[in-house]
Amino acid sequence: MSRNPGDARNGGMLPPPVKYHPAADDDLLTGFRHPDGRPGELRGFFATTIAISLVVWDLAFALGAYHTVFYYRLLQIFVVCVVLLLGALVLRRHLTVRRWMLAILAVPLIWVAWRLIVPIGGRWHSVYHVVDVALISVVLVTLPITMWVVARIVAPEYFELSTLRLRLASAGIVVVVAIAGVLTGQFNNHVVTCQDFVVAGDDTPANCLNSSEKPK
Repeated sequence: MSRNPGDARNGGMLPPPVKYHPAADDDLLTGFRHPDGRPGELRGFFATTIAISLVVWDLAFALGAYHTVFYYRLLQIFVVCVVLLLGALVLRRHLTVRRWMLAILAVPLIWVAWRLIVPIGGRWHSVYHVVDVALISVVLVTLPITMWVVARIVAPEYFELSTLRLRLASAGIVVVVAIAGVLTGQFNNHVVTCQDFVVAGDDTPANCLNSSEKPK
């Protein structure tokens, strides 16, 4: 009975099977399983960037198409701020939260309380409008701080990235998505039609394109 030449070199034992590795693995398809990389960090990079980009795209597209922030987005900001505010108060013995941060988180609550106490279209419509716009403006101006707090809590992977280059790359991608969202919303008549908005249950922007028209 003949032996394989490798049997003698390994004490009569057969050599282990050789696993096939293609010359160029696709890290996106394999989920960053290559042994020489940083799979956990890279997955965190993409997961965080994708999640933030989806939110930013929606806000940016609405600003470009409708030139406003939808009411339900303001109410979502209200919910987030209420959770953070109540959580900070309930856990005040375990947390250190500055008064100015509590004030920022209280602004959306004040806005909703204002609308509940003074309904839209009251006797002093002009005064109501000024106060309402002022409160909404404060909410939007302080929104980056609120988003920073939320990101620190729900996306710690971003802040754990080992290099400044990765953090800047993630932020840069989000900025590009935001700019693309605003431009796509502004020039929506080049991308979608009025019927697309109707089917989605949205209002039609002023410059949307009817299916029988040519892009402007």
